[in-house]
Amino acid sequence: MSQDSPMAFVSMKGVGHKYDPLPDAPMAVQDIDLDIKKHEFVSVVGPSGCGKSTLLRMVAGLLIPSHGEVSIFNHPVTEPRDDVGIVFQKANLLPWLTVRKNVLFPLKHKYGRYGTADEKRANELLEMAGLTQFADKMPDELSGGMQQRVGIVRALLLNPDILLMDEPFSALDALTREQIGFDLLDIWKKQPKTVLFITHSITEAVLLSDRILVMSKRPGTVLDLIEVDLPRPRSSNTINSSRFAELTDLIRGYIYEPNTPA
Repeated sequence: MSQDSPMAFVSMKGVGHKYDPLPDAPMAVQDIDLDIKKHEFVSVVGPSGCGKSTLLRMVAGLLIPSHGEVSIFNHPVTEPRDDVGIVFQKANLLPWLTVRKNVLFPLKHKYGRYGTADEKRANELLEMAGLTQFADKMPDELSGGMQQRVGIVRALLLNPDILLMDEPFSALDALTREQIGFDLLDIWKKQPKTVLFITHSITEAVLLSDRILVMSKRPGTVLDLIEVDLPRPRSSNTINSSRFAELTDLIRGYIYEPNTPA
């Protein structure tokens, strides 16, 4: 797709960043070009320290690139936006609030109040995520996977067009991580969003994504942008398919062998 396509919800053009302003300081990421279309699920994988989270922070408006431009709906990103939701590595739920009140907290924080319609939407989102029976529980009464689902629901409360997810399942055990991956696919199907998903897990990226951006070692740049041609909806049968294995092997080759751009 052309980098000038009006279909792009998120666009990165020649994006690079370094944290130290000195002229000879090393780049964290460089020469990143990427368009993400409406309701597309794009994952970013690469070695530790390659700049995955740096990319996400620039899309979130938490970091301004040193080079190039990040834009959303053809407008340069210069600050955080209300139409972008973020799910972090930890749910970061407030321990003194119930699950429902944690979900409603963004409205309370932004506007100082919320109304009946907001409570209704929170309840609908909790039901969609299978959390209705836990709405009045405190966070420490929930498992780690449930807490992360609450974090996802909270990010969806303001109905953002774009959802940024920064290794949201990294603290979970393998079985819980796989299950919440399927939960996320179900939520994404019911509440379609344009998703940028950062992960260290190759299998997770292949299971969830429409496309996968594979990054090199630092300074991070694009090694490949892989189309995930697996049918949806995806299930445990997807993981056991030969094509799933082919795609994971392809990505492993980029990450664990010498970096040579495709």
